[in-house]
Amino acid sequence: MKALVADRNLASRLLNLARGGKTTFGPAGRVTDVPKPTISADEILVKVTAVALNPTDFKHLDIISPPGSILGCDFAGEVVEVGANASKSWKVGDRAAGVVHGGLYPDRGSFAEYLRTDWDLAWHVPSEVSDADATTFGVSATTAVLTLNLHLGLPWPGEAPPSPASSGEQIFIYGGSTSAGLFHIQIAKAAGYTVVTTASPHSHELVKSYGADAVFDYRSPSVAEDIVKEHPGISKAVDCYSEGKSTDICGEVLRNKGGKVVTLLPSTGPKIPGVTYELVMAYTMMGRPFQWLAPIGPKYEAKPDDRKGLARFYASLPGIVNAGTLRPIPVEVSDGGFEDILAGLNRLREKKVSGKKLVVKF
Repeated sequence: MKALVADRNLASRLLNLARGGKTTFGPAGRVTDVPKPTISADEILVKVTAVALNPTDFKHLDIISPPGSILGCDFAGEVVEVGANASKSWKVGDRAAGVVHGGLYPDRGSFAEYLRTDWDLAWHVPSEVSDADATTFGVSATTAVLTLNLHLGLPWPGEAPPSPASSGEQIFIYGGSTSAGLFHIQIAKAAGYTVVTTASPHSHELVKSYGADAVFDYRSPSVAEDIVKEHPGISKAVDCYSEGKSTDICGEVLRNKGGKVVTLLPSTGPKIPGVTYELVMAYTMMGRPFQWLAPIGPKYEAKPDDRKGLARFYASLPGIVNAGTLRPIPVEVSDGGFEDILAGLNRLREKKVSGKKLVVKF
């Protein structure tokens, strides 16, 4: 089969890392023929029909991924093979979507004609949902579940009505117009929370349409002060941008009451007394240990509870989507296959995408 694989050696990736990813060195990904994946008894094989692009994809391409690893995380497609232990939930011809840990393995990534995935880490796509829309419930949506439901303890979407205890609770989501931000807003609203967020002025109506109760311009020098003035009781925050001053602003919003800021990238700025900071990444939901920039980079242990959370979310997602509790985020769809994937990743790298998810159809 054909796949988009990483092609940068360790030296060029370390140079990219040292330069903060602003300039990329060495060859990028290449489309090549690779063996079609062989599945285990606990897996399904999916013929990929559409993929969504994420910033993590170009970061893997530029810095993290070893040569020969298949890139891409978010996918939708049709099941073409079913492992023996997966047959109770899947059959050939079913529509499937989900997320895999792309950019690390030679036989597991979504930017390919076929992919393998654990049977319980994919979800059945309802007939009313397009392949393009289905791809949006990948990295961005599962990250929101990881931060809000597993780490901040919000009620799970679709499993029960909001409790009286959560009614009136407030949460701050920095970067509401990002793909992750739009899912964080929806899940927090489903839990009964009042959602305060940031976005550029042209995206204010977008984030409100997804449930934000109050939105502030992140570029205002007094944004943290303005938020605290109107919403002094916030004790939970998620930094969906996690670059520049975003984590500092989250800490300032929580300064009066204290609480927890969850970030999606490592935080290096000054810490606010009484505020705790926690880093999460959706890859821990795959249930496997992994290492970045092997053999010298950081190692991450498997987190079984995170994996259980992903399986729980995907098992319930068809009902959640049909009920309208969660809806896909806006998409820009192209059908140029691998060539459009590389062009789209370059747009993400140059920060030329806002308020939508780039989706490529095969």
